[in-house]
Amino acid sequence: MSLITYHRGNNNKGYYVKPSGEDTKVGLVVLQEWWGLNKQMEGLTERLAAEGLHALCPDLYHGRVASTADEAAHLMDGLDWGKAIEEIGEAVQYLKDHGSTKVVVTGFCMGGALANATAVLLAKDIAGAAPFYGVPPKSVADMTKAAVPIQAHFGAEDDMKGFSDRATQDQYEQNLKASGVDYKLYRYEGAGHAFMNEKRPEAYNSTASSQAFQRLIAFARAI
Repeated sequence: MSLITYHRGNNNKGYYVKPSGEDTKVGLVVLQEWWGLNKQMEGLTERLAAEGLHALCPDLYHGRVASTADEAAHLMDGLDWGKAIEEIGEAVQYLKDHGSTKVVVTGFCMGGALANATAVLLAKDIAGAAPFYGVPPKSVADMTKAAVPIQAHFGAEDDMKGFSDRATQDQYEQNLKASGVDYKLYRYEGAGHAFMNEKRPEAYNSTASSQAFQRLIAFARAI
């Protein structure tokens, strides 16, 4: 496990963990929350690799990590989404060049929105997407044009209006139906936004997190 440069021309870096135990030959690009590539994301990447996946979390903020919500909002507002998609595509290629026969993209919060976007913008390069509680604006990606299987995860109590709340979830599902892709949308009762983040006790839901983690692994292995 280490911070590697996965595209030397652009000097893109990411946290890469090789699979331990059985090697499934499946690559998983793991996309950060709005906080950045912090210790929590590193730990999650390690857990995913322990399930036999080649796991790579790109550093989309290029070394910057937020410690407060205001800092995180500032970093996310400054993100060039088009450039981020390019960097994610380069991470996909890195995994293919290093033993992965197929690649799935997952992500959380901001990373969830980006993972959804890859189902439209990187569909020719990936096998599927597993976004968690984040929907991109139509200006970034029109989800009616999704073209790979999707497994989506939301908290039933999520109140992030316009991003992952129930109304947004419902519209998102309608868009997936219109796209014609195979999809499964899970809503976790009693869980809100960021229910996977064990470093945020006010948001973390252990039951939902455990169930969603196992579903993600099964999706990546079976797709």
